Amino acid sequence: LLSAVLDQRGWLLPAALLQIGLGIWLWRAAAPVTDTSTQQAQQQIEQLELTRYRQLVQFANDIFSWHAADGSVLYISPNCRRLLGHEPAELLGQNLFRLIHPDDLANVHLARADLLAEGSPVPVTFRIANREGVWVWLEMFARLFQLGEGQTRIVGVCRDISLRRDAEALLRESERFKALFELARDGLLLVDAKGRVVEVNREAARELGYHRMHLIGMPLTNLLAPGNEGSQVQRWSDYFQVIQSGQSDLQELSMLCADDHEKWLEALFSPITQEGRPLVLLAVRDISARRSGARQLQESLAALRVLHNRLYGIIEGSSDLIASVDNSFHLIAFNRAFKQTFEQHFRTPVELGVNLLSFVAHDPEQMAQSFLSWQRALSGEVFINIEPLMLAGATREFEVKYSPIRDEVGDVVGAAYIARDVSARLQAERELKLTLEKLDQARQDTENANQQLKLANRELMRQANQDGMTGIANRRYFDEYLAHEWRRAVRQHEPMALIFADVDFFKKYNDHYGHQQGDTCLREVAQALHSQLRRPADLLARYGGEEFVVLLPGTTLAGAMFIADAMRAAVEALKLPHAASEAAPHVTLSLGVASIVPSEAMAEGFLIYGADQALYIAKKSGRNRTHGNPL
Repeated sequence: LLSAVLDQRGWLLPAALLQIGLGIWLWRAAAPVTDTSTQQAQQQIEQLELTRYRQLVQFANDIFSWHAADGSVLYISPNCRRLLGHEPAELLGQNLFRLIHPDDLANVHLARADLLAEGSPVPVTFRIANREGVWVWLEMFARLFQLGEGQTRIVGVCRDISLRRDAEALLRESERFKALFELARDGLLLVDAKGRVVEVNREAARELGYHRMHLIGMPLTNLLAPGNEGSQVQRWSDYFQVIQSGQSDLQELSMLCADDHEKWLEALFSPITQEGRPLVLLAVRDISARRSGARQLQESLAALRVLHNRLYGIIEGSSDLIASVDNSFHLIAFNRAFKQTFEQHFRTPVELGVNLLSFVAHDPEQMAQSFLSWQRALSGEVFINIEPLMLAGATREFEVKYSPIRDEVGDVVGAAYIARDVSARLQAERELKLTLEKLDQARQDTENANQQLKLANRELMRQANQDGMTGIANRRYFDEYLAHEWRRAVRQHEPMALIFADVDFFKKYNDHYGHQQGDTCLREVAQALHSQLRRPADLLARYGGEEFVVLLPGTTLAGAMFIADAMRAAVEALKLPHAASEAAPHVTLSLGVASIVPSEAMAEGFLIYGADQALYIAKKSGRNRTHGNPL
C-alpha cells in the first residue's frame, strides 16, 4: 500500500526502501525458530538483507527517518549530513520541530495530527534550517505504523525541493510581469538587440493602429516617421548598447500609424532582462496635443496672471515687511507693512526709487552694517539676520531674510528683503533656554546622585555575594546561581557538573601553622582553583571552611573530571608545606565530581549529594585524588 501511495508522486526508490526495511522488521518480529541450523541460516539471511538495506538508505538522495508518535527522531539516514549539514547522531532523540520555519510549523503539526488520526499517508512541504541557518525546502511523505503493545511509529521520507520551489517562484514572477505588461495604461513594446519588436501590449497596438501580431517581428525603425532622421534610434545597434549600460533615455518621436498618419509620442527607453535575454522596454505616450498646445499656453498665461494677482494680494496683505532693491540699493518694490514700519522707525517717507542706505546715513556704524547685508545678497548669498527696529517707543526684533533676485539667465539684478517681528518668539526662546539649562543642571545632579547610589548598591551586592577572605563567591551566591542554572538546564536539556574540593587535613594545618597562615593558604588555593576555569558561566565558590565548590554548566562528567584533575594538579604545584598532612608533605586536595542532565522531577540537592558522595569516596580512598560519581 505504501509503495502504491508513494509511486503516484514518483517516489519509487524511497517506497521500495521502506518496504525492505519494514519487511526486515516484520521478519525480526516473527516467532523464533527453535532449530539451531535453521536459526543460524535465518540470521545470516537477515544480516545480509539488513546490510543491503543500510547500503541503499546510505546512498539514496533522500532522507529516511523513523519517529516516535511525539515526533522525536529514533533513526535518520546519513544523507541528512549532505542535505542539512547535521550528523545523524546529533538529531537522535531530538524533535525536529525546533528546526522548522515558524511559518510552516502549523502545517507540519496539522499533517502530523491527520496522520495520527486517520493513519493514511500524508505529504507535507516545509522549510527547515540547516547547520548554517539557511532555510532548505523539503517535501516529506509520512506513514503510520502500529507496533506491539500499542506503540506507534512514524516513518518518513524527505526530499530536497529547493530547486523546484525556486523554479516555481521564477514562473510566478514571469507570469506577474506578463500581466502587468498587458494591463499597463501606457503603450509598451519589447525590442531586441537587432531592433525587432518581440512583444507589444494591447495599448501600444491601439496607439499605433496595428494588430499586435503585425507589430511582432517588425523593425522599430519602420515605425519612425521621416522627421526622425537625426534620432539616435535610427542607429539602433549603438543605441541598444547605450541603453543596456543602464542609461534610460526619454525622447519625443514622430511615429507612423497603420493608416500612415504621424503621431507624436513621448518614448521612454529602458534596459530590461527577460529570461536571461537583454531587451529594451519602450514605453510610449501620445503627446500630440501637447506639441500643438498654443491654446494650453494661452490658458497657462491667463492662469499665471491670476496667480500674480493672488500673490500680489497676499504680499500686500502680509504683516511681514517685504521689499526689493536694484543693484544700486534703490527701492523697486515694497508692501504696505514695509512702508508703515520704516516710516515710523526712520521718520522718513518711503517711496519707489529712494536709496535705502539714505535711511541710516546719520549713523555710520548702522550704515556700514546695512551696506554689508545688501551687498551679500547682491553677491548671490541667501542669509538671515536679527535686526532691531524702534516701534511705538519700544525696540522690536525682526528676523530678516536677504536673498538675490535673478533674471531669466541667472544674473543677479537685485535683492529681496523679508522681515518678520519675532520679538515674542525670541523672548520665549530665551526663557525656554534658561529653563532647559536649569533642567539640564537638575538632570545632571540627579544622574550624579543615581550614579553614587548605583556604586553603593554594587558594593553592597559585592559584599553580599563575595567571600571576604578569599575574594571568590560565597555560599549564598552559589545557592542562588545553582538554582538559576538548574532551571536553565532543565529548559534546554543540558548537562551540569559539580565539583566539591576539600583541603586535606586542613584542621591539622591550622593547628600546626596557625589560623593566619591557614587563611593565607586558603587564598592561594582559591586562586589556583580559579586559574583553571575558562568559561564565564563557570563558578568557583567557598562552600564553608576549607571546602570549595565549582559549578560547571553544560559540562559532562568526563569534562568535569578533566577540570577537577587540573585543579588538583594546580594546588599541588603550589608546593605549600604541610608537615601535619598524612597525604603528602605539602598541601593537597581531595575532589568529588558529579554530573547530570536535570529534569523537572529532580531538585538541585540530587547533584550536590552526588558530588558530596564522590568527595567522601575520594577521602576514604586515601585523599589527594579525584573521584567521579556518574548519576
